[in-house]
Amino acid sequence: MFLNRPSAAFRRAYRTLCSLVLISISVPAASQVLRGNCGNPDPDISIAGCTKEIKSDTADLQSGRGLLQAAVAHLATDYDNRGVAYANKGLYNQAIADYNQAISLLPKTFPIAYFNRANAYNNQGLDDQAIIDYTMAISLEPKGAGPDFKLADAYDYRGNAYERKGLYDEAIADFTMAISLNPGLESAYQNRGNDYLHKALYDLAIADFGKVISLDSRNFVSYYNRALAYEHKGLYDDAITDLTKEISLAPNDVGAYDTRGLAYAHNTLYDQAIADYTREIALNAKDIPLHPVFASRYAGAYGHRADAFEHKGIVDAAIADYRAALKLDPDMQSAKDALRRLRAAP
Repeated sequence: MFLNRPSAAFRRAYRTLCSLVLISISVPAASQVLRGNCGNPDPDISIAGCTKEIKSDTADLQSGRGLLQAAVAHLATDYDNRGVAYANKGLYNQAIADYNQAISLLPKTFPIAYFNRANAYNNQGLDDQAIIDYTMAISLEPKGAGPDFKLADAYDYRGNAYERKGLYDEAIADFTMAISLNPGLESAYQNRGNDYLHKALYDLAIADFGKVISLDSRNFVSYYNRALAYEHKGLYDDAITDLTKEISLAPNDVGAYDTRGLAYAHNTLYDQAIADYTREIALNAKDIPLHPVFASRYAGAYGHRADAFEHKGIVDAAIADYRAALKLDPDMQSAKDALRRLRAAP
């Protein structure tokens, strides 16, 4: 029966969304100590400026000119700033090489370099290395008193790394710590809400997504995610309300139409469900020629609309949609079963 299927489809939508939400870019933090063009907002200018300063400071260090401690600090900062510039260009290997140099010069007193290297590892998907460096940065600046180092961000980013490893309890603990340090940190609430969804703690997820929305009323992802939590609680009207708001902010978000269509179907509002699936199919049609290898992913919209047509007794339309679904995904068993039930050929 139709009503046994939407929850599974919601779970598929939820997994897809969370996989997108959890992909985040960890932003490097530049040192406040800027010398010449080293640390310039333009990464190319900064790289040139830092390279010049590195040569000069290396010469000073080798010749013994000036105070040794100051020369080491200058050189470490040069490498860190150049690493930031490389990272901002997406050149993470070069950035890591420079952060390695900075850390080798100040291994116990330069938390920002560990933080930045962790971000580079994070953006390469090297979660274990990122966690080690975030942990080191936190241990070196446990109170977050340094002017260049935002401790809340370190916990938030480390939480992301734990999350990608499926360590949701550890991630929640880090997001909670980040929130305690910075109660206005929107990403930490959103990330923690995602983990609560993973753990089926729907009331907690709803509260966190609600907090994100209170901080940014245009955060359409949190409307979508909160709708998923409402759906899991059987609160389909609330889910529809949030999805309607989400669609008003992101009118081309295919997943929102599919998910709202399922919520309408749960409420036996089949006309509204059909309208949403029809919109979803129209949006998908633009992508299929561009990404034919993913055509099977679009079959679900036809299958869902066929279900709705079937429940309205519009059998010919249902059969046509089941066949369209099979054309996109020949292995779609639910469509095969439906056609067999309707005594129609594939």
